Parts: sequence; structure tokens; C-alpha cells
Amino acid sequence: MNRSTPHRLVKNADMHTTIRAMREEAHKGKKDLAVRSLVENLCKNIPSGDYSSEVLACYYWVCRNIRYMRDIDKVEFLKSPHRLLATGTGDCDDMSTLLASMLMACGNQCRFTTVGFGKKKPTPFSHVFVQARTPHGWVTLDPVSNKITKDMHQNTSVFAGFPV
Repeated sequence: MNRSTPHRLVKNADMHTTIRAMREEAHKGKKDLAVRSLVENLCKNIPSGDYSSEVLACYYWVCRNIRYMRDIDKVEFLKSPHRLLATGTGDCDDMSTLLASMLMACGNQCRFTTVGFGKKKPTPFSHVFVQARTPHGWVTLDPVSNKITKDMHQNTSVFAGFPV
């Protein structure tokens, strides 16, 4: 990806290739000063040591400020966290990559979870979200499904988790 291209084309985009690219972008993003500055600003009024509230602050910011937009049909693009902050639109893998980079920028362990839906006719992996380890255990953070996360995830037929 060069500076004039807001996306990274993931060639031969199977699930593992896409997750590997997301992981690379998330690790670059956690060191990006724009990402770190955003996280510091979000968390500045949270009491020190309240790590669960830091996780929620990052999650709610993504929910409020990033608009979901699907990729071009049959083309897998992946935006870097920096680019997603600039454009404000992305799909589930873009949003998950940004959220993971924000969470790691404030010291959290994360994993990407891919899922497919449908109890009667399971679909292949078609969605990804982030889970963060908090003092209370792993928490699912899915800004795409947002308020219907519970309903959406009850319809999950297949899933796999990948450390970031």
C-alpha cells in the first residue's frame, strides 16, 4: 500500500490471509501516533487502572465515529487504522483492525474472531470482530452488529479465534 491508496488489496483473500494482513496492520496501528493520541484523549478522564472502561471507551468511539460500508463486491480491501481514521468508513475487518490497534495501544490483549451464520445452512466465515481480555475475562466487541450483537451471535454456526 502506498500513501495515495487508502486500501490494501488482499490477494487470494482466504480467511487466514485476511487475518494475517489484519494482524500486521493492527500491530503497525498500535504504534501510530494518531491512534495513540486518540486513545490517550479518550481515556484521559478514566481513573487509572480502570482497564475495562478504557476498552469500552475505545469500542464506543468506533461505534459512534466509523460508518460501516461493505467492500466492493468480491474484492477484499483492508484499510490501515490510520486510513480508517481519515476516511471514517470501512467494513468489519477494517473496523476490527482499528479497534484492535486502539486496544493494544492502551495495553490490552486482543484476538480476532471470525464467524459464519445460519443454523440450518451454515455459511462460511463471513464476519470478523474483536475480543479483548479484561480483568473480567474475554469481552466481545463488535461495532458492526452493535446493539444486536447478542442476537447476531446466537445465530453463529462456525467460529474461529486468532490472537492479534
